[in-house]
Amino acid sequence: MAVIEERLETPVLGEYDVIVAGGGVAGVCAAVAAKRAGAGRVLLLEKGVLLGGLATQGLIALYEPLCDGRGRKITFGMAAELMQLCMRYGPDTLPEAWRGDPDTAPPESGRYRSFYSPAIFALALDAFVQDAGVELLLDTQAVRPVMEGRRCAGLVVENKTGRGFYGARAVIDTTGDADLFYRAGAPCVAGKNFLTCVAYRADMDALRDALSEGNILKARRWTRLGAGPRGKGHPEGAPMLSGTTAEEVTQFVLAGRRMLLDSLRKEDRFRRDISALPAMAQFRTTRHIDGAYTIQDSDACRELVDSVGVIPDFTQADRWHELPYRALYHPDYPNLWTAGRTAAAEGWAWSVIRVIPGAACSGQAAGMAAALSLRHGETAATLPPRRLIDALCAEGVRPHLG
Repeated sequence: MAVIEERLETPVLGEYDVIVAGGGVAGVCAAVAAKRAGAGRVLLLEKGVLLGGLATQGLIALYEPLCDGRGRKITFGMAAELMQLCMRYGPDTLPEAWRGDPDTAPPESGRYRSFYSPAIFALALDAFVQDAGVELLLDTQAVRPVMEGRRCAGLVVENKTGRGFYGARAVIDTTGDADLFYRAGAPCVAGKNFLTCVAYRADMDALRDALSEGNILKARRWTRLGAGPRGKGHPEGAPMLSGTTAEEVTQFVLAGRRMLLDSLRKEDRFRRDISALPAMAQFRTTRHIDGAYTIQDSDACRELVDSVGVIPDFTQADRWHELPYRALYHPDYPNLWTAGRTAAAEGWAWSVIRVIPGAACSGQAAGMAAALSLRHGETAATLPPRRLIDALCAEGVRPHLG
């Protein structure tokens, strides 16, 4: 490959205790958790202009269950806090028995989950982050980590101002693609994605439903084309894509939008509309770190000693995964953590931990771990899990079902 050589003088724009790169649910929770845990200056970077990632920009506005499917809430802490936040100012579809955030509800009530307004949730996340005292930069891309050996000294960013460097004592990679770990040279694992496209549709039937039920969410219908979470519906002949190159991102987005346009061609154009398109690629599993521990399918319903929370399987009752702290770091990188879908997991376990409750749970744990490590002079690997778990429990987390 031909290359060009560059010599750049990049201005140092600031110094922070913790920098979080990526403002999806995991990044939001990591930044707020670090600040609440006593970190001094915390900076959250987001390459778009809306917080929430797939939960807002990606239109995947279903807060997956916090319960086990038998009427028992099993996910707590910031995951439960954000469940309440996504419904605070906008419409929802939460079963009545779960209102008030009880620990139990009659099993026949349905699962503790809800659709919500992604736009209103994004507005609420702005306030959630700013009220915590987190500093925020939107429209800012984390270009690369600056490494001193295997310690990350900070991040080079690019935005409307230009190119700059922010120093950090601790960095949390919530880019959704493990971009910082990968560019730091850490071992990572790339996944493969089925082709899918979710958009919001409004039509006459939906409008009638909204009026009859008195819930504006009914005016919005999900239009999902292509594959579901397990691949059913993947178009024949379409390639599986990792989503880790610009070319694959472009291919995935354009193919999805082509499916959507083709689905509209034979319809009466005055009786329906596409009310919202996703503002980001709706990949499920792109790249994750090769962590100190990789969550396996065989870990389902198994207690792990360093668990920082319990994540229900959103497809079936009585199945769940504990989220081990070891999945959030690589032992050779002392001040780097990750959270969300880039935690170390494989198989269906990766699908379980990547949804909103899992992203919130891992984000809270990573942010708390970074703050505690700075306070006690520890690294990601030497921080005693018991210290982290005790701190999380003080914030309402329950690491096991018992």
